[in-house]
Amino acid sequence: MERISATAHARARMQQRGISELQLLLIKHFGVNRYQKGGNDLNFIPRKTLKQLRHAIDKLDGKAAVFGEAEATVTVMEKTRRIHTTDYAA
Repeated sequence: MERISATAHARARMQQRGISELQLLLIKHFGVNRYQKGGNDLNFIPRKTLKQLRHAIDKLDGKAAVFGEAEATVTVMEKTRRIHTTDYAA
């Protein structure tokens, strides 16, 4: 999983408010940007997008994808049985 760069202040607020790194990644990737004074961006996920994400995630059970070089999608499939994998890269 990708790591998020955050200030000590942001880390403290994440802990206080119960926001995980995964949730922060979701906001970063699926959120919309709104410019703020001072040159920063405010990111959030609109309710409509949250509804679409929940629906898509609910339908992910049993699905798999194979990615090749340059992150190109090779194929997608229904995962109906155990998939044999290796831990090494050729």
